[in-house]
Amino acid sequence: MSNKNLSLLFTGQGSQFSQMGSDFIEKYDWVKERYNLSSNLLGYDIIKAQHDPKLLNLTQYSQPMIFVFSSIIIDLCKNYIHENFSNITLAGHSLGEYCALYFAESLNFEEMLQVVKFRGEAMSIVSDPEKYSMYAILKKEDQEIDETLFGEGVYIANLNSDRQFVVCGFKDIVNKFKDQNPIGKYIPLNVSAPFHSELMLESAEIFSNKIKNTLFNRVNVDLISNHNLINYKNLNEKDYSKQLSLQIHSPVMWSDTIKKVCNNDNQTFIEIGPKKTLLNFLPKDFEGEKYSFSNIQDISIV
Repeated sequence: MSNKNLSLLFTGQGSQFSQMGSDFIEKYDWVKERYNLSSNLLGYDIIKAQHDPKLLNLTQYSQPMIFVFSSIIIDLCKNYIHENFSNITLAGHSLGEYCALYFAESLNFEEMLQVVKFRGEAMSIVSDPEKYSMYAILKKEDQEIDETLFGEGVYIANLNSDRQFVVCGFKDIVNKFKDQNPIGKYIPLNVSAPFHSELMLESAEIFSNKIKNTLFNRVNVDLISNHNLINYKNLNEKDYSKQLSLQIHSPVMWSDTIKKVCNNDNQTFIEIGPKKTLLNFLPKDFEGEKYSFSNIQDISIV
């Protein structure tokens, strides 16, 4: 890694898989202890839950799973990152924003795991695979999307790149929309709730009440939020809870986030999470360095 400018990205929900973390558990005793601690705090065996196909993709389980895994890589790499980069910007996709806040030491591990647990539980309240659906839509890079097509039961949930965005809503309405609007290739997503849309308002309110007394520490590094691209560094820490609640029912503006943090080619991107996902959304003409930290082999350079 040859330059000092770093954009650190944190993967969100959908990147989980049953074996994640197993290589770290085998190598580090403290990782075993963290999983044991997590199981005690969550009230269930997190490793067993990861290996249960019925639980792996349920949001109230997958969100804590991803956070615990990402926290391990964060704690293994944090010192190296601070020692080797002088200009660091953080951004996390949806759930990944919580991992970014953990990296920035806004909360400690146990506190952040509790917040993530509350989030997963609140978002699961509207979970119903028979009622809701989400699709990723692959489009041409220069293809303009008519946003007036959306609303009335179909919502833009993620704007991931110039080539991909995600829609969600009521299943029957979304399926009808898909048939009537051949605007790209539709890929169904394995989720059961209309994440990041106004249909999540109830979940956001429940989550807000759960974390209203959480005392966040103010971050001292640039951390760009999915919601309105607000920089947490410029936000009063008393407003972090409100920002995170708004994020639940607002579209993930990931494409704009990347444009905001991608200042020049003299830059390194590192993605932390179970699978390489977000690096795929970088601009095609980006010529800087990029790395995925997902397993022990990936972080051997640290």
